[in-house]
Amino acid sequence: MIHFVSRIRVVSVKDTRLDCFWLQLHSTRPNIVTTVRELALEPKCQLTGDMLDVTTGFFAPLIIECALKNGTPAYQLNRFQKTGDLIRSTVEKRLKGKRHNLPVEWRTRLDTVLAEQKAVYDPKDKDEELARTEKAVALKELAESRIAVLIGPAGTGKTTMLSALCGEPSVKAGGILLLAPTGKARVQLQKATKIEAQTLAQFLYRYKRYEGETGIYRITGGEKVSPAKTVIIDEASMLTEEQFGALLDALEGVERLILVGDPAQLPPIGAGRPFVDIVTRLKPDKIENKAVRVDTGYAELTVRRRQRQEGKPREDLQLAEWYSDRPLGPGEDEILSRALLQDNLGHVRFVQWDTAEDLRRVLLATLSQELGLKDINDSSGFEISLGGTDGGKAVFFNCGKTADKAEAWQILSPVRGQAFGVRDLNRLIQGHFRKGTLEYANKWSAKIPKPMGAEDIVYGDKVINVTNHRRYGNRVYPVGGMEYIANGEIGVVVGLATFNKNWKGKPDQLKVEFSTQPNFEYSFYQSEFKEEGNLYLELAYAVTVHKAQGSEFGTTFLILPNPCWLLSRELLYTALTRQKDKVVILHQGSREKLWEYNSTYYSETRRRLTNLFGPPSPIAVKDTFLEENLIHRSANGEPMRSKSEVIIANELLNAGVSYSYEQPLSATDGTTRYPDFTIEDAESGITYYWEHCGMLHVEQYRQRWEQKLVWYRKQNILPVEEEGKLIVTVDSDRGGIDSQGIKALIKKYLK
Repeated sequence: MIHFVSRIRVVSVKDTRLDCFWLQLHSTRPNIVTTVRELALEPKCQLTGDMLDVTTGFFAPLIIECALKNGTPAYQLNRFQKTGDLIRSTVEKRLKGKRHNLPVEWRTRLDTVLAEQKAVYDPKDKDEELARTEKAVALKELAESRIAVLIGPAGTGKTTMLSALCGEPSVKAGGILLLAPTGKARVQLQKATKIEAQTLAQFLYRYKRYEGETGIYRITGGEKVSPAKTVIIDEASMLTEEQFGALLDALEGVERLILVGDPAQLPPIGAGRPFVDIVTRLKPDKIENKAVRVDTGYAELTVRRRQRQEGKPREDLQLAEWYSDRPLGPGEDEILSRALLQDNLGHVRFVQWDTAEDLRRVLLATLSQELGLKDINDSSGFEISLGGTDGGKAVFFNCGKTADKAEAWQILSPVRGQAFGVRDLNRLIQGHFRKGTLEYANKWSAKIPKPMGAEDIVYGDKVINVTNHRRYGNRVYPVGGMEYIANGEIGVVVGLATFNKNWKGKPDQLKVEFSTQPNFEYSFYQSEFKEEGNLYLELAYAVTVHKAQGSEFGTTFLILPNPCWLLSRELLYTALTRQKDKVVILHQGSREKLWEYNSTYYSETRRRLTNLFGPPSPIAVKDTFLEENLIHRSANGEPMRSKSEVIIANELLNAGVSYSYEQPLSATDGTTRYPDFTIEDAESGITYYWEHCGMLHVEQYRQRWEQKLVWYRKQNILPVEEEGKLIVTVDSDRGGIDSQGIKALIKKYLK
């Protein structure tokens, strides 16, 4: 017998050939998700459409029948239908509503804010002018829309825009509510806008839409509140359908609802992908490669100005863009070639490991090098890297000293278990660098608490809070703290001026200073830990990529095992955008395998089936199913990066011209490029290469295309205008592509 439970988010297509289920299990705590990608049954259970027809009545009322786009029956939890109805009706009503009319000169407003931030403006810098122009257009859209999205990669200035918007008197007068899914995102949002921000859980807890003990978000239909005319949610890609539904259920009187984030990041830990669905709903046609938005509520930033070095984009962010869903500039494949040939690219370093034992050795050595330790046994240097103060005979961790260092560096892993997961990595780091402190803490005469919990957390350990909860009274010092710690906040065990000889007895509590709340100590007692797992704190030398979402560290150490079924395009993109300074990628085996994950096939977001704005339309891509509305696909079913490439591919197919998409082209010096299309004519023995150049309006992309064109010339591959074999097309000024021009080129050179 097959059992369905109420915590399963299921869309199971009726198919007479099914011998497995694809489903996702959600525990009562939303931060715990078990994905069962293929539940093999032995002996095989031949599930048929007839069986589902017979058993459908037993599922009600928890599970209801719905349908795919092609009419095929499917199943969904009843509560997600209610949540979806609320989200959909709210979005559609706001889209049809009357737009605000604000007589604000947004470019002037933006220039004023940037001047206050001491941003240097050079009118000759074409990219800076383009960045400010698109920000001004986007600000107008955010201010005038009743619902809007602001998207863009790291470094494009989303928080600067929010600062300009929130400081505008006509917006500020109606009140502003700032929300974020995590404590770290809350702090960053608050710093950028100079306005108090809250986590979503904090806000909804007051209005009985969130249960702290279970982590459940609820639609109650109860009393609503009007906290502000403008509501802004940062890091919105982390929102589940239930979180967003609970928020909409609690609000009324909101005139301006703005969701900010990067849809290329990981989808939420929980059901749905509401941010991506809303972005897709609002995104106008023919916007590709251009910042064009007209009365749609859609605002996208494309020009990076932060995290640049000597006017050039950084290698780590260039590499990350390969795993985003955004069209790439025509010269962006240079970074892949360099990454295959070089171990150190400045802001990216590659380190190989092969076995679990090898990983331990390599990780300790790499940490020692990057943290500037004397050697791999330099425990004092390691502790100082966490914010400890050298006291001669010992390193002390004092409140007010660790907050800035708690997130100076961070180890990231895709998983919790196994030798390369965070549990074993934390055990390795603590056991190696903190061995002396662990031994001292177990002595009866020690002036620090004994190790607590299953992970033996001690004085000076780096920890992460794993449950949204409050701390009252003497559990926060000094008085005046937030009395609230959000899931995901990272800190260091500090305090305890107990090395004083006059101190009597052994301390019975851990005091933690979190990076998001400097100068405040939160106390945790032995009774709050249990042998099988910690209720509130876990070691955090290593954390999962999911836990790191919404955070920013100085240097990150990314552990990439091979194989690892949890790896996805979004996970790699998220992991490669967590650092401010540098990312060190510790990869198992050859790193060539990593480039495969830039394919849409490896997208976790597109594997999810949702029906917020229409029935799902899964299509088969190799051995999986992807949402048709979220991918670009040629007529022969091949996933591609952009609509422009799809148009070219389809015209080639219509003309009977065979091609290879992004086929590597290697030079004698070992460098490699990836032309959009390679067209080999067996009869003539001639090979043509086709490059489509979007984003040439951005100066940095245009420069890299010119560098790539030089590379082609060195390989004696010249443009067809020079009687060569390189076909180059560009987008029009309006961001579109000339289909008739494509046909003419095919007829002239390839037929």
